Amino acid sequence: MSRYQFSIIHLQDEVVGFVDRAFAILYDDDLERQWTLRDEEGNRHVVTYNKNLQKPMLIGGWTELRHIYELHDFHTIYFGYVGDSCFHITIFPSKCKPLSIARFLKRIEADQPLFNGPKLHFFIFLNPNQCNASHLDLPADFGNYLRQGRFKYIFLYGPRKIVKCKLLLRNHPKKSSKIGSGWKEFCTAHGFHQTIDLVFEVDHMKSNQNVKVLTYCNF
Repeated sequence: MSRYQFSIIHLQDEVVGFVDRAFAILYDDDLERQWTLRDEEGNRHVVTYNKNLQKPMLIGGWTELRHIYELHDFHTIYFGYVGDSCFHITIFPSKCKPLSIARFLKRIEADQPLFNGPKLHFFIFLNPNQCNASHLDLPADFGNYLRQGRFKYIFLYGPRKIVKCKLLLRNHPKKSSKIGSGWKEFCTAHGFHQTIDLVFEVDHMKSNQNVKVLTYCNF
């Protein structure tokens, strides 16, 4: 079974494939520069990954893939990650609908980093209860980062919406860090209702209340 699933829309006349940023960050330690792709008939292809977390792309072998499958227009390619830089792919021969293309291009733009320079990433694997809750408990390292700025609020920059959220930072009787009001609005705006992986990207140089939230994309 695939460990992570995402889609890339083959863009007409583009010589690269744009990789899902959340996936690239989540599996950075696992991913090599050479990826092995196998289609539903067992055909094997090798492509080159640029290993750039700011703008992850498939840069080598992408043009050859286009020629093999005769992709001359806008087509969806489904990637299922199975580990060790190996993927199962499904290529849909029918042309993508304009709405899907627009969403994909908008998502590429929305997933761009908020900051230049080094970044920190915190991972939270949401369960359905957390998606529907009024608050989100944060890992200790993420909470400590936010405490440095002494913020009362943070801004979550999601793919669909930016939401101002209240921070609940307590030291007594037990140290805890939570995202309070605004969290449920953020989840609702993005349709989170089941288990999902989230990447919280922040400025590594100094504590910042602007937080990019990344997750997988399918179109």
